Amino acid sequence: MNIRQRVERLLARMHDRPQYPSQGAVLFVDLERRDIRRAYLPVEAVRAFLGGRGGNMFLLYNLLPDGREPLDPEVPLIFGAGTLTGRVPGATRGNVTSLSPESRAILDSNAGDFFPSFLKLQGYDHLVLYGRHRQWTLLRIRGEEVDFVDATPYLGLDNLDFTERVERDFDCREQKDMAMARISSAGENLVLCSGIMGGIKSIWGRGGGGAKMGALRLKAILLQGRPPGVELSEAFTAGNREIARKTLAASVVQNALKKVGTPFLYKPSRVLGAMGTKNNQETTWYDSLDADNFDPYRPGMSGCYKCAVRCRANNDMLPGGKGGWGASALTGLTGNASYDREQSGLEHRKQRTYNGINDDGAFDRYDKGEGPEYITVGKFGPNIGIREPEQVLRLNNIINDLALDASSTGSAIAWAMELYQRGIIDREDTGGLELTWGNYPVIEKLLFMIAKREGFGDTIACSSRAVEMGRYPAEALDYCMASKGLFQSDPHDARILKAFALGLAVATRGMDHLRNRATLEINARINDDPVFKTALYGGEVSPEPTSYDGKEYAVRRCENTFAAGDAVGMCRFNTKLFNSPSTPDLEDFAGQVSELAGLELSGADLDEVGRNITGLERMINFRLGLRARDDTLPKRWFEEPIQVGPFKGEKIDRERFEELKQRFYHLSGLNSEGLPAADWHARLSQLVTGFSVRVRLPQPLPGAPEGVVVIDRPVDNLRQLRQALREKLPEAAERLDDPSWNIAIDGMMVLSGEEEAPVPNGSEVTMLPIIAGG
Repeated sequence: MNIRQRVERLLARMHDRPQYPSQGAVLFVDLERRDIRRAYLPVEAVRAFLGGRGGNMFLLYNLLPDGREPLDPEVPLIFGAGTLTGRVPGATRGNVTSLSPESRAILDSNAGDFFPSFLKLQGYDHLVLYGRHRQWTLLRIRGEEVDFVDATPYLGLDNLDFTERVERDFDCREQKDMAMARISSAGENLVLCSGIMGGIKSIWGRGGGGAKMGALRLKAILLQGRPPGVELSEAFTAGNREIARKTLAASVVQNALKKVGTPFLYKPSRVLGAMGTKNNQETTWYDSLDADNFDPYRPGMSGCYKCAVRCRANNDMLPGGKGGWGASALTGLTGNASYDREQSGLEHRKQRTYNGINDDGAFDRYDKGEGPEYITVGKFGPNIGIREPEQVLRLNNIINDLALDASSTGSAIAWAMELYQRGIIDREDTGGLELTWGNYPVIEKLLFMIAKREGFGDTIACSSRAVEMGRYPAEALDYCMASKGLFQSDPHDARILKAFALGLAVATRGMDHLRNRATLEINARINDDPVFKTALYGGEVSPEPTSYDGKEYAVRRCENTFAAGDAVGMCRFNTKLFNSPSTPDLEDFAGQVSELAGLELSGADLDEVGRNITGLERMINFRLGLRARDDTLPKRWFEEPIQVGPFKGEKIDRERFEELKQRFYHLSGLNSEGLPAADWHARLSQLVTGFSVRVRLPQPLPGAPEGVVVIDRPVDNLRQLRQALREKLPEAAERLDDPSWNIAIDGMMVLSGEEEAPVPNGSEVTMLPIIAGG
């Protein structure tokens, strides 16, 4: 069945008009045939998964072919806006979803800026792209009008130049009457750590979305025209005021995010001795990258569509550039210092000294921009041996122009540097590049080589798959800081905080803190109040950061909350549990969804929506061959203890970690392979594909520890069912073909004409061993 047949099958289950107030359409775009279709998701699917990330996963599961590579045009690329995106303060986000060309799991990336809000307010909840035209395309959407524009003139342009050309050619201005998702030359060249830009800095970065979009020969999606105004009820407006109040009243928002942005997190990680340094060989670094060292170059803050927080720092190192915004903002805040209160009084009072990157008075476009975030400070600071804030700022501005994911690109460079340090690769392999820690000129040069896939940049462009693609020897994998093939998203070393470690291991898109990080594990006031902490996470969680006890409750609650937050379009920093116990929560979101869409959902319902989303993601990953063994961590964290800081000697104990992981599975409703257990799996299957058949096996088999397999794609007869079983459990295919197993359907033994015996939706099939005797 090809992609167009799968689209037709799905359309047959969808509707031709909205099913509730505020529902947007799903726009299906066949890039090869230049064809579009519109339809609306059924209400039962929306109730189970909502929009954004949840709706994207519903669409992906139905449209996903088996056995295709991620860059195949038969595999769709899906944009989705949250149910509340563009209508609630801080609900500015949207997801991009597909199979990841970089990792071995789903591709799912979240970003804000203006594109998701413009998409939603122009009347679209989801945008499904597939097929590949011989000509590069710029997809232009103006309400119901969709145009396929020849993008050939724009090839080779990176983010800054491309945006300027589009604004000129189409007479529009980004963040005014236009929003755009676009790729750079890195995406065109299928760089696996390339992302999709949604602004000067905003990026759908994780998983290689830029390469996936490039594989479809799609340069950009242009949403043109100022979105129409939205009439909101008095109750909805009151709910918005309460969400804004809760957000802006939170200490972390008032004192950190609004003033310096996410780099405030650098100091707590550094002081804790948990700052990933030199590819996590070390765990602490210089205080020269503490947030106040960026003050002289911070002229102000910017933000996403109608967001009052405005947490994105601007930077300006050009002569005459302004700075000083947020100066001294964190001084005296003990929470920022974490486990060392003396650090709260540390103030560097750094002066503005930058005179060009070569200290020669020469400046260029990369001396001004937006950012950095904490992730970029960590990944392009200690992770690669850089200690000067000016160098981090410039590298930040370059990767924003080249549309490279800071997490994966910084990690891939650090991995190469450690291999160079250990002699596993040498200058002959690098084309003469001296990959020593902190070698700034080489690092800057390498970024441009990555985007063009030139020289050793072509190796880095393979990201975590460099060994698989023959660029490094197999021993290099021992030093690869990735899980499921995705490099760690943030720079925080998780050998200390066991909840962090669990979250990174079980995250459905790979080693990523934004899926389920229990950030409040580092908050002393919460750890000192066991009653409050138990209520916060719905179970007893040890206050000791190094303990394994109860950490499954913290990760489970965060995973549900953040998945539901993505489904409604809410920013992590405006969502309870990510950095504050007092920011808006699922009850707040549920009230607004109920008022806006009339779906009458509670906070508990949204908690279940979050669990449904991650359950569905695990079903997709299972189809990709991922099992419980893949919910793990890099070898280094199990075998090498931390060498410095207050938690010197800490590492992950394999046995206790596996016990913790299995407790997490049980709490989540997963079987021991990390797949939704049979009853829940069957319910999800009916919701997603409209089909579910439960097959009971004579005994547990590899991949089916319960002795039950749920078939969730339509089959007509037992012959098709047997084939579906073999595809579902390739590791047990030989056992499934055992001729000594008879079959019963709903208790009725099939004794003749087995292959053509019908298998109705909702039936139960039992495979029974033949009993012989005389």
